[in-house]
Amino acid sequence: MDIDALLDFIVSAKKHTYASGSRGIEPAIPGSMEFNFRDGIMEYRDIYFGMLSFSGIETVYSNGKPVWGMVYSGGVTDDTVDTPRIYKFLKQSLYMVSNEAPFRGPKSYSDGVYIYDNDFIGDISHFIGYEKIDEGENTLYELHYSGGDIA
Repeated sequence: MDIDALLDFIVSAKKHTYASGSRGIEPAIPGSMEFNFRDGIMEYRDIYFGMLSFSGIETVYSNGKPVWGMVYSGGVTDDTVDTPRIYKFLKQSLYMVSNEAPFRGPKSYSDGVYIYDNDFIGDISHFIGYEKIDEGENTLYELHYSGGDIA
């Protein structure tokens, strides 16, 4: 598989699904939320369960065959915070996904109130990471993720 084409596709898919504010599609699995994006022979599917705390999986298919995936789990760590505002900020951060780091959002981003941090090791073929949103010294949201090529 052409790595540059895969990177371009993943970034485009992520910008057209959850991070865009899309409502998703009718989920195939009861109780889940699902996002789907297609471009030519490539398809991206993001399925997750939960809201305040959640777990999910992203899969990229080429010609119907799974070629790349990522699992993630996390959520809001303080249920007294303004959850809609946290998730709005998270979507802004995730929309900044790039070919250099196509896993989640940028290494760091701030809107003046919240600070998004994304720490990872590896590359598109094999990676592990942790993202969080802080307000001052308080961590309000965190997520762990990992993934890579599917052979």
